[in-house]
Amino acid sequence: MANPIRLCGRGLRYLRQYGPAQLYYKIKERRDRDRAERGYDTWLSEKLPGEQEEKEQRETIFSKTPCISILVPAYETPEKFLRQMIESVLGQSYENVELCIADGSSSEKVRQVAEEYARQDHRLRYEKLRENKGISENTNAALKMAQGDYVGLLDHDDILLPGALFEIVKALNENGEADAIYTDEDKVSMDLSHHFQPHFKPDFNMEYLCSNNYICHFFVVRRELACRVGGFRSEYDGAQDHDFIFRCVEEAEEVLHIPKVLYSWRCHEASTANNPESKLYAYEAGKRAVSAHLERAGVKGEVLHTSNYGFYRIRFQKVDMEILINSFENLNGQSNIKVVYYGKVCNNSVIFSGTELRKNKECYMLFTCVQKEKVNRDFWDELLSCCARPEVGMVCARVYDKKRQLSSDISMAGVQDPFGKSMKGLKKGCMGYFHRALLQQELVEPTDCFLVKRELIEGLDDFTTQELCEKIKKQGYKIIYNPWAIVYEG
Repeated sequence: MANPIRLCGRGLRYLRQYGPAQLYYKIKERRDRDRAERGYDTWLSEKLPGEQEEKEQRETIFSKTPCISILVPAYETPEKFLRQMIESVLGQSYENVELCIADGSSSEKVRQVAEEYARQDHRLRYEKLRENKGISENTNAALKMAQGDYVGLLDHDDILLPGALFEIVKALNENGEADAIYTDEDKVSMDLSHHFQPHFKPDFNMEYLCSNNYICHFFVVRRELACRVGGFRSEYDGAQDHDFIFRCVEEAEEVLHIPKVLYSWRCHEASTANNPESKLYAYEAGKRAVSAHLERAGVKGEVLHTSNYGFYRIRFQKVDMEILINSFENLNGQSNIKVVYYGKVCNNSVIFSGTELRKNKECYMLFTCVQKEKVNRDFWDELLSCCARPEVGMVCARVYDKKRQLSSDISMAGVQDPFGKSMKGLKKGCMGYFHRALLQQELVEPTDCFLVKRELIEGLDDFTTQELCEKIKKQGYKIIYNPWAIVYEG
């Protein structure tokens, strides 16, 4: 049973952080999601390989059998946790693996357990470090030990689920030689008896990665690439994985996502999985990691904290286009933006005339099905600054209907969430699964109000929103959701 004093203290911290109204919605959303996930343990056990399936996996012959080195920086790891972690790796059905443990402990307890396993299994490589240099340098020590084709990141008290490495290698064989790959994950109780709060992730989404380190675990990358980008950097300790992942995916030609839960993050009192405030410094480091990525990418933007730890907002450089009239109805003729209204019913069947739209010389076109609207103060700055980015073709606003509910879904490619539902109808004040209603991300389809660069209409005659999206993506442009541009239906 949880300590009531500790729970009370956490409640007070959350009240200060969110305020009473937002805290109410946060608690309600968490409870609703917990109810939806009540059958998760059973669902997961049915998805994990049984004895016969594990036997078949061990007998599978792949054309490519890369060695995967699992990097573990250990520090005073409790013996029980250490043994469970080691056995979760060495017991994998795909056996071409090595476990590299770099031990920064001052005591000998990690050494005793690691060397016991190493005597029985040559795939465990262990090094006692002269001193504890922090998680980044300790992980770099494990990286230096690695001899595999790929390296995977594993915390010293977490576990790989059965079949994890088999699925990694299967995906690498089926999808070519990807440079990086990641999976879905969940949390597990201290005694490994209860799995909960699964994280069903999207396919690779750089915009979303700038909002938070959604990739996290289980991340596997070519060893050559990991070394080429310089390994881990101690100035980002606490968010060293986020920084490392950024530098790897920036160089990667292909990043694969396996939509299966293959990694469990042990949740205990000192873990950020359970107590976000236990590592506040990590979120500052994460903010700097996002800023460093933007600088390398040549993107001018300010990274800001949101009200949720570890989740960020980017305010892009403003466009030199001052708009004093907020009303969509009165906007035409007053700016470089053409407003196009369309019917809300059967969104994708609405037909726009490209011939008519091309007669306009405005730089941007705002498509909206909201006839009478109110917008937030930064609406135009947020839409225009995002749409002006060279890689962006469409920017979508957050739209609430008259009931102050989201008027459309907000969805990313690759999410396979059997316990979730559409975000359409989500009430104002609610954040959605993993706060996604309030985070910048790349979408598969637009919301009910979106801004488009006019030149992207060129070549289209009569078209639907779906056809416009297909053209935008085919030409290599992104469709971005910017939740900080908000429309309220009046």
